[in-house]
Amino acid sequence: MKTRWELANGVDRRWAETLLQDEDGKVVKQSPAKLVTCHHTDRGVFYVKRSRHKTFLFRPFKYWFKDSPGRWEWGAAQAMQALGIPVVRHLALCEIWSTRGLHEDILVTEGFDGKPLHEAGDVDSVQVMDFVEQCHQKGMVHGDLHPANILVHLPSGELRLADLKGVRIEKDPDPAKQMMDLAYLNIHFPMSLPEKLLRLSDQVRRKKMAIRCGRCLKNNREFDSQSHGGRRWWVRKPLLDKGLKALLANPDLALGGDSVLKAGRSSTVGRCDGWVVKRYNLKKPLNVIKDLFRPSKAKRGFRLSYHLELVGLSSPHIAAVAEDRVFGFLLRSFLVMEEIPAAVALGAAADRDGLTARVSKLIGRLHHEGFSHRDLKESNLLIDEQGEPHLIDLDGLSFEEKVASKVAVANLVRLDRGLRGRQVYTRANWIGFIKRYCRETGLRPANLRTRNFE
Repeated sequence: MKTRWELANGVDRRWAETLLQDEDGKVVKQSPAKLVTCHHTDRGVFYVKRSRHKTFLFRPFKYWFKDSPGRWEWGAAQAMQALGIPVVRHLALCEIWSTRGLHEDILVTEGFDGKPLHEAGDVDSVQVMDFVEQCHQKGMVHGDLHPANILVHLPSGELRLADLKGVRIEKDPDPAKQMMDLAYLNIHFPMSLPEKLLRLSDQVRRKKMAIRCGRCLKNNREFDSQSHGGRRWWVRKPLLDKGLKALLANPDLALGGDSVLKAGRSSTVGRCDGWVVKRYNLKKPLNVIKDLFRPSKAKRGFRLSYHLELVGLSSPHIAAVAEDRVFGFLLRSFLVMEEIPAAVALGAAADRDGLTARVSKLIGRLHHEGFSHRDLKESNLLIDEQGEPHLIDLDGLSFEEKVASKVAVANLVRLDRGLRGRQVYTRANWIGFIKRYCRETGLRPANLRTRNFE
């Protein structure tokens, strides 16, 4: 192994090496590829960011031909400091090499007594916009400008950039890319942007969430692959308790006797101790071949449910998913989610104040976010004790990025047909529903005209 160091002025290598050996650092972020730790010492607070390339077979080799993430950020920090752009101080860069390539790169930065924008509370958005504009005027294109990458010192209001991965300093920066920085930042830190930028921010947000929902099937801070009862599960770690572990060890406990909510040929649904289990059964022999090339319905539902949660649409929180495969052939799969206490289907709900508005807002936002639901019936909308609607049974749900008005009408016609004759269905309620739905989606009532609503 060969170690290469680069140090900022006044930084002693022996001190930096000692810091890397400190095992008492608090883990800030951890994944198979990255580890970030915070170290409190007598000289102050410091952060150590490790990019662990050796955990991937071929990744170390490619850094013979390109800069590592640590080296890129180190260079960006030096360039930005020279231009007077406020960043956290970068103290040291360490690269560990072998004949295979780069095993690990390590960045050491000085702690800054500030909080990320999304945790700081009441921060003047105009000040933040001015700060970003000043950075842009000096040629910065960030590419990943979210609130966690801007730190604010609350007493003074001083702002600094952190996590400079992917940041570029250009002589003639592309204005469109700089506009994208603001649009991206606006997702989690709303600002008073022009209407054009707000629309761009909404588009960027939807694309980002469509990608981010895939993390539910990866190992990270929230999700993990674990073995329970001899079966491999993807589990949501914050929800994992003794009761859930016992259920995962034998999910069929929730699918027999009085626990059964639905017993069908294609799926069986039951509940147990605050959890709902849905088992997808083998319905058609031909599906055994099809399922070799696609994820199970349980996995698709797991991802879609998390996607709904990310964009703020009400649906039971997913807890775990598993597949029973033999030599790659899918026999059945399981989906576990939280139960909504004392909930009733929309068709059986009483007509209460605000219910129509809340349901129309949910369906309108569902379509606005790019989802369609070909089986949008009243039994797939549960109303909780507070009168809030929740979308369940996502087998008919699909993400299409943009829902055509024809598809939206088909979804609404299905809902209209199922609600006819129910207590909540009145002409006034349906007219109010359509008006609120149009406000949420931006569609005009004329786009929804169809004889099926008559």
